[in-house]
Amino acid sequence: MKLLIFDFLNLFHRAYHAYPRTLATKDGLQTNAVYGFSNILLNTINKLGPSHVIVATETGPSFRHLAFAPYKENRGWRKERPEEAEEFDKQIPYANEILETLNIPVISAQGFEADDVIGTLCKNPKSEFLNSKQFEVIIVSSDQDFLQLIDQNVKVFRPAKPPYIKEKIWDQEEVRKVYKMEPVQLIDFKALRGDPSDNIPGVFGIGEKTALRLVQEYQSIESIYSHISQVSPISLRVKLAEGAEQAVMCKKLASIVTIAPISYNLEDCLWGNYNKTKLQDLFIKLEFNSLISKIIPKPSTHLKAENPNQLGLL
Repeated sequence: MKLLIFDFLNLFHRAYHAYPRTLATKDGLQTNAVYGFSNILLNTINKLGPSHVIVATETGPSFRHLAFAPYKENRGWRKERPEEAEEFDKQIPYANEILETLNIPVISAQGFEADDVIGTLCKNPKSEFLNSKQFEVIIVSSDQDFLQLIDQNVKVFRPAKPPYIKEKIWDQEEVRKVYKMEPVQLIDFKALRGDPSDNIPGVFGIGEKTALRLVQEYQSIESIYSHISQVSPISLRVKLAEGAEQAVMCKKLASIVTIAPISYNLEDCLWGNYNKTKLQDLFIKLEFNSLISKIIPKPSTHLKAENPNQLGLL
């Protein structure tokens, strides 16, 4: 069996910025983000053939923001372009309506990010998907943070973003090949080097090459500090000693939680149990005629003409 977990906000942002803001119905309803997300959703389901599907999202600030106020503070899109943020938010209810029509559960946990919801589904010992030992789990996202969750049963699928980014499946061997370390060690690497995308500072004075060498030699942050007297040169030892508290904090920020308080029913996650007529009617209302053929047999001739602006970019 195969479970697909979609990272909603990551993919919705990607769709909003990939498709023109002018994409709309004849009545003026803007649909670029919801169309793009739906396209990614259906393309990926058709390509990977899951038995179960879940969408993970978040509802507000997480515990990381409380632990470190500058966390993700560098993402100023909402403040810099409030009109775009408003357009983005207005389309979310339509995406939720599509997911509800498809009977795909949307899961979140107050105070936790979607990453933690996904981490809990993949890694928590109480997870039905983990306990059954029968599931292959594939996380659908372009967020590289999920690579830390990869193991023999968990992979990450990055959808294509033409013309430059091709789709890609990340597994254990691919992480080892690209990063020269185990997936879980990416947490320690990120804690040492820092991560500008999340505004995680890392340890002052330690760059990518040094962080990689330290992780390869000592395996983890904890092992580095338990062997700090052996670290050379002395100047690096000093940087590590001075940044010890920072390193611990950064590892906490970089680590995806696997104990988020989520609730779901395994049977509700089964893919394919939806009303095709209701879905077709919704797609017609939104003028997503090109998407109907991806799930439903070719629609009848009474359907409205295709919107010429709805190009297959994703």
